[in-house]
Amino acid sequence: MSTKEKLVKELEANNAPEWMVKNARNGMYDDFETTLPTPLSQLVTDCRKAGLVDVALHAMRGDFDASPEEAEAWYQREGKQLLSSRNEIK
Repeated sequence: MSTKEKLVKELEANNAPEWMVKNARNGMYDDFETTLPTPLSQLVTDCRKAGLVDVALHAMRGDFDASPEEAEAWYQREGKQLLSSRNEIK
């Protein structure tokens, strides 16, 4: 199960507002799918607004950080190209 799917299940199990579940499904809180600079900080902020203290604590503990496998998949998919093009800018 992906970290994103794990978060969606956690939010649903804790009766999170639908907008948060939708954000999670769309990858807003995901380390590699989001356009946010700090997606997990945003997750904690949103959880606190929604009264989801336990979910916020899980996020702060790192339970929704991307796995090494997810990081490797991102690197192979797009990271390698992005990082090599950054080195060319120097």
